Amino acid sequence: MFEPILNVDLAAITANWRLLAERFYGKETGAVVKADAYGLGATEVSGALEKAGCHTFFVATLAEAISLRHSLPDVRIVVFHGVQEGEEFAFINHRLIPALASAGQISRWLPGAKDHPHAASMLHMDTGMARLGLQPDDFFATITPDTLRDLRCAAIMSHLACAPEVSHALNNTQLGLMQRVREKFPEMPISLCNSGGVFLPADYHFDLARPGCSLYGIRPQDSAKNPMQHVASWHAPIIQIRTLEAAQSVGYGATQTLPAGAKIATVASGYADGYLRSLSGKAYGYIGEHRAPLVGRVTMDMLCFDVSHVPDALLNQARTIEILGDRDSIRVDDLADSAGTIGYEILTRIGPRVTRRYV
Repeated sequence: MFEPILNVDLAAITANWRLLAERFYGKETGAVVKADAYGLGATEVSGALEKAGCHTFFVATLAEAISLRHSLPDVRIVVFHGVQEGEEFAFINHRLIPALASAGQISRWLPGAKDHPHAASMLHMDTGMARLGLQPDDFFATITPDTLRDLRCAAIMSHLACAPEVSHALNNTQLGLMQRVREKFPEMPISLCNSGGVFLPADYHFDLARPGCSLYGIRPQDSAKNPMQHVASWHAPIIQIRTLEAAQSVGYGATQTLPAGAKIATVASGYADGYLRSLSGKAYGYIGEHRAPLVGRVTMDMLCFDVSHVPDALLNQARTIEILGDRDSIRVDDLADSAGTIGYEILTRIGPRVTRRYV
């Protein structure tokens, strides 16, 4: 079938998880598989990680959790958004763990936790994100060992805001707050480390890590070489190759002109497929080992590449151009840097018209 393909390397993802587990000084390394495993397929990715030994998975929403529960009946599934009004029975029925982030969520969860011995929760304290979680003063004033028991709390968690920046002052502030939690509740497991946190000193590690981006090949630190394996490659079908008879502009807005004799490959992918428009004039594709610059603007369904320097013998046989992969200029972080964004957006924007295939 004539369609763009995203090849997802499950072995590379599990290798990344093992590398993180080896670096983590705590007791357990989980995996964040929210947003359909960053766009790569939560069912397939989570299944591979479970076989590799992962037992705790984190998602954003109840719907994501229920979908994952259907394919993984025997793992722990934690929902970052917590339990919203009317969701209590669904959490208990599907054996899901809400990350309780407010007094309202705590009150909502207590009756179900009291009546159902298998219910479990985590408690979220905000240590510096100002996003979700109990504020520290409220946490230390209101949470007691009895509260944790009544909530059937399995862990206390917080989220590092600046972990990729090793020397950022907020890291130390957040660490200090979680150390206070450890002093107050010495027997309670703590989860602080995200991907970047795993690469911070051991004091940050506590008990449970929940890496996300690094599983999918995105760099976990801003200023260090990326140790993670690349996990996905996007191959866009070539619709047409043309040779310009005269110097001519390419695409909308006539933003770029190529000389007579230039060869242009038009391929079937665009911003409707999640290839960011901001990559116009900045990105590349590969045919074999030959790098071709993206020319003109990214459009909804098509991209154009200057393939003038690709040998004719190879060009005549080519059926696709690789526009995301483990090559210079097209790795996930390379595209993110070129687009002025982060690797998370590159992966999660890849749309449903790009068929996932699992290696």
